[in-house]
Amino acid sequence: MKKPLFIVLILFCAIALISWGVTGHRTVAKIAENHLTPKTQLAIKELLGKETLPDVSTWADEIRSNPDYKFTGAYHYVNLPAGLNFEQFVAAIKALPIDNAYKIIQKCEMDIADPQKSKQAKVTALKFLVHVIGDIHQPMHVSHAEDKGGNDIQITFNGDGTNLHSLWDSGLIEQEGLSYQKMAVAYDTATPEQITKWQSDNLLIWLWESYQIAEILYKEAAENPKFEKEYYDEHLPVLQNRILKGGIRLAGVLNGLFDK
Repeated sequence: MKKPLFIVLILFCAIALISWGVTGHRTVAKIAENHLTPKTQLAIKELLGKETLPDVSTWADEIRSNPDYKFTGAYHYVNLPAGLNFEQFVAAIKALPIDNAYKIIQKCEMDIADPQKSKQAKVTALKFLVHVIGDIHQPMHVSHAEDKGGNDIQITFNGDGTNLHSLWDSGLIEQEGLSYQKMAVAYDTATPEQITKWQSDNLLIWLWESYQIAEILYKEAAENPKFEKEYYDEHLPVLQNRILKGGIRLAGVLNGLFDK
């Protein structure tokens, strides 16, 4: 009896560790769903069947433990040096020699638009696209290689030990305590003018926004790594804005691909 219970507890803890990451990605996907045209909705249904965008939004994380998909780990982020201006930032991204979020988003768009690609290839590309666009709107996914995107930056939040990356992946969302459906309702407040502007920004701008925020987060953690409720209060609007922009921009990409 003890061994099965121990295994159950391990599994429960593992699920708990990823559950709020699930919430963030599904919120981005749900906001995107809210802004799809009827033609895009139909095209996505033909690809995904009974699954929804929120359903598939975490697939790219779920497959990473499969040895056949180990190579996809680098798809989820962009690593860059600190202190770059915009011109240096753009040059650094374009010079990256390996696969990364910037390259994969473009490849997925091309695969979906390619009439020669199989349905399964398009489904895979769509699943990656939904997830990675969410990833790059999390600031610590556009950050520094030397600290593994903030995973090596140890902090405390409300007295509990964690790291900077984990705090922005899940800790702040967990603090809010909403389901992805409720988060989508609360966050989906963009005006028509904002939607037009955000969807017209190119991919490098999306990444640049996250990079700029990450640089601030690094500086704050270096100055005082003990974060209390005031940190949550100050940074929640930033988190909400990144999730909202991710959803609005994902919708724009999908409408551009499926409703031409």
